[in-house]
Amino acid sequence: MYASSFFNYYRIGRFIFALALLIGFQIAGMPYAVPSLRNILVIYIFIVLLRLVVATEEINYFDFLLDIVFISAMVYISFGIYSYLTFIYLFPIFFSSVLIKTKKIFLFPIISAVLYGTVYYSYGFLFEREGMLNVSLHLLAFSLIALAGDNLKTRMEQQEHYIRRLEEEKIKMQGFERLYRVSADLAHELRNPLASISAAVQFMNEGRIDREFVEILVTETKRLTSLVNDFLLFSRPADASKEDFDLSAMLKMLVEDQGNDKKIILTTAANTIIMANRTFLEIAVNNIIKNAVEAARSTVKVALGKNRRDISINIEDDGPGISEEARDKIFEPFFTTKTNGTGLGLAIAYRIITSFGGTVLVDSSPLGGAKFSIIFPVKV
Repeated sequence: MYASSFFNYYRIGRFIFALALLIGFQIAGMPYAVPSLRNILVIYIFIVLLRLVVATEEINYFDFLLDIVFISAMVYISFGIYSYLTFIYLFPIFFSSVLIKTKKIFLFPIISAVLYGTVYYSYGFLFEREGMLNVSLHLLAFSLIALAGDNLKTRMEQQEHYIRRLEEEKIKMQGFERLYRVSADLAHELRNPLASISAAVQFMNEGRIDREFVEILVTETKRLTSLVNDFLLFSRPADASKEDFDLSAMLKMLVEDQGNDKKIILTTAANTIIMANRTFLEIAVNNIIKNAVEAARSTVKVALGKNRRDISINIEDDGPGISEEARDKIFEPFFTTKTNGTGLGLAIAYRIITSFGGTVLVDSSPLGGAKFSIIFPVKV
């Protein structure tokens, strides 16, 4: 929220301002006329620096009260000499009205006016006509600056709310755009096998019973079934039940099941327990390993590692790799560089892994091909 950062700017700004004020007084030779003024400034700078270093970012009324008391002390010490110092009251009053609740915006203007009036009273001028007028005008100025700060706060809150709504709408529209694109791609993928099935059925309906038409029906029906199952899998992992299991055993089984003539080098680590749905995660990791095996010329490396922060599975191959342009689209549904691919394998893998709190990164491998990194945060 804007208030926290705004308050940080205020804390830094008042330290810089107080330091500049001290340097300015020193250059002008004013501390020699009023030595206690320099002392109060040094004490204030020390307290402000301490608050800047050790205090939390949470807004604290003490900071505004400290500033008002400090300003009142300066006005008291330099009374009748540096009357312009009273304008510094406006800074804590303005910032407090921007940062505190609306019902309390007049709290610090009233405190400032009371302390300023106390200074006048201590010198015996409060009940003189000029003294009363001076304090009253200061109270009016303090109240107006508080109202101005509150008005700015209202506008900032409205702007923040408006920006948040725009961001929500943008996210929603991106979701709709993605849905439309996926729907169009799905319709395209369904149209081809349906056209083949329709043509085969039409020929058979005309009495041309041929083995070729039966094979078309079987092949395209299997293709449709696989496509629908993959699409359902793409939408379901978030609802899946979770359990603790060891990734080492899962990877050993997946590597053994590849049944390929290419060399697969597996390295594992101990105590790699994560919480996820094992069935879904097996499908996700298997899709990535399968892709690596298909792309590899001769070698695939699967490495399971663990450190304090995360558990990672790195899958590398010595194939042709993935172009920079393709990396931005590789996890999108129906995007594929294969001749007979559906483009759902990596999309399903990404969907499953991210739904269980993991991330998937794509990079170039030292082997020459692609490197997929699956990363899960360590369970605390």
